[in-house]
Amino acid sequence: MLAMKRRTFLKAAAATAAFASVLPRFASAKIELPQYVLGHSGNVADSWVKDRKIVRTVCFMCHGGCGAQVTVQDGEVVKIDGNPYHPNSYDYALTGKELKPGDLDDLEPEGSEVGSLCPKGQAGIYRLYNPRRLVHPIKRVGERGSRKWKRITWDELYKDLVEGGDLFGEGHVDGMKAVLSDEPIPPEDSDYNDEAPPEGWGPRRNQFLWMRGRDE
Repeated sequence: MLAMKRRTFLKAAAATAAFASVLPRFASAKIELPQYVLGHSGNVADSWVKDRKIVRTVCFMCHGGCGAQVTVQDGEVVKIDGNPYHPNSYDYALTGKELKPGDLDDLEPEGSEVGSLCPKGQAGIYRLYNPRRLVHPIKRVGERGSRKWKRITWDELYKDLVEGGDLFGEGHVDGMKAVLSDEPIPPEDSDYNDEAPPEGWGPRRNQFLWMRGRDE
């Protein structure tokens, strides 16, 4: 049998009574959610603004490539929804019928605004207007992992990418000019040259592979 001292019992009883007295207040309390801003200026999208502009594009917040429908108001992106004319964003497009702007206007609710987009895609607006987003190139200047960077120009970035060189003080790094060269792959660049056909494995650019996700 569980033994409990009198003092411990009185403390537990007092705590239970106190919690029971405030519980109804929590149950009836109205939770006020903050109004999160959507655009750069803090404006909230208004579906009925006459001068709004709808721009349809593709979301790149992940590899899915879903259709995005962007509401622009006074030159500012204020809302991102799914594009109902994109097969990844609205099942109506999967019926095989070719859709044209205006075909969905009679549907409810809001006709052409019934496309779906995941929360990550809708959060693209924060990526666009995040004050901490990078707006210029930076280059590592310390050891890997030291988190030391410097700002460089776009011309410097393009030169490093194309020409390569001793970019970080750690030895030579090939640039895209060397990687995408039409020169033949030399024996020292392949562990399988002994298995190559008589004409070799082809140009250096054959060593470069670009892969994407489901929108490939």
